[in-house]
Amino acid sequence: MLKKIKQFAKKSKTILNIYEFFFQRPIINYFKKDYQKKVLFSYSTYHFNKKNYSAHSNYQESLVIAKEFDKLSYQVDIYNNHKNYNIDYDSYDVIFGEGILMYQAIQNKTIAKTIYYATGSHPWQCTNASLDRVIDFYDKTKFLAIESTRLQDYRWGLAASLCTEVLCIGNENTKKTFLENNCKYVSLINPTFHAEKEIEEIFKLSCANKTILYFASYGLLHKGMDLVIEAMKDFPDWSLHICGYTERENDFLDNLTISKNTTVHGFIDIESDLFKSLSKECGYVILPSSSEGIATAVITAMGRGAMIPIVTKECGVDIKDFGIEIERLTVNAVKKSIKECENLEKSEFLESCKKAQIEAYESYTIESYTNTMRMYLLNINNESTKNEYQ
Repeated sequence: MLKKIKQFAKKSKTILNIYEFFFQRPIINYFKKDYQKKVLFSYSTYHFNKKNYSAHSNYQESLVIAKEFDKLSYQVDIYNNHKNYNIDYDSYDVIFGEGILMYQAIQNKTIAKTIYYATGSHPWQCTNASLDRVIDFYDKTKFLAIESTRLQDYRWGLAASLCTEVLCIGNENTKKTFLENNCKYVSLINPTFHAEKEIEEIFKLSCANKTILYFASYGLLHKGMDLVIEAMKDFPDWSLHICGYTERENDFLDNLTISKNTTVHGFIDIESDLFKSLSKECGYVILPSSSEGIATAVITAMGRGAMIPIVTKECGVDIKDFGIEIERLTVNAVKKSIKECENLEKSEFLESCKKAQIEAYESYTIESYTNTMRMYLLNINNESTKNEYQ
């Protein structure tokens, strides 16, 4: 019952606006410092009010961004990225983030440096990819699965394309979506996952080489859950575990035929006994997503679960020599990737599990993210300082 109340509240704009008015107001001068320089951080105030939150890594990343600006002597003001505010944008030296405020700053011809912080592919690519999936699914089922997409406001895309520059979570494939949409200066940064202090060796059960975890959040059509469920019907000796916010998208699930070898768990906590159990049972994590920055769910399954990624290039994960690519957003392409898994020898399978885990711990830690962000912002600050004296 509590879950249903929360779901209703999130879908009601009126309730959401009331909640945000009382509990998610802008945070002005977060660190209470007396600095001359100022940065407007357009992202989420919720990230700064919620402590020890492990549902998504972007919470800890938000704190890093704010702290690094503080170290460079910027007063940090934080605003929610999806709301309209009456702001003097020219009072800021830097406007950093995503969303409506970035668009408004450009619309107001701000003199501040505008840096679009992209947590996914270019908003227009993301939206178009989602719409393609809607059409594809409607042709098969006659159900319009709009609630299971990742459609974005057109103003987010304009902000990305018109900002001074873009800092993008993603790889070269993600970067390409920005360059193709008028963005001239695009830098990359890897996201994080909630890593253990040390790599935990995971013992794989005998069933692991034929057990797959589908691991996502919401927008399950956008992230190809239907393709995986359909493909698994041709692999009765395999098992599939579905983890995500499925309770939010029941109408979408009602239009899928789920076979006996598929178990739907809904949302799970990575600190839970269930996730630890699935880490032993599942040898693979699959995500045929149509658009991501870098899919942190996949990185989490690699790091905390030692799972081999089976992903589309749109997931933004560099799978190197340990992962398997889903070549197209089709059921047949998913089937092909699973058949490739069947060809792995046991030793090769276990070695790939270890490689995937090591890659997560080497490339996607909070320390690595902090160092990259620090160097990027330091360069931005040095450029601004240099321009002041020219």
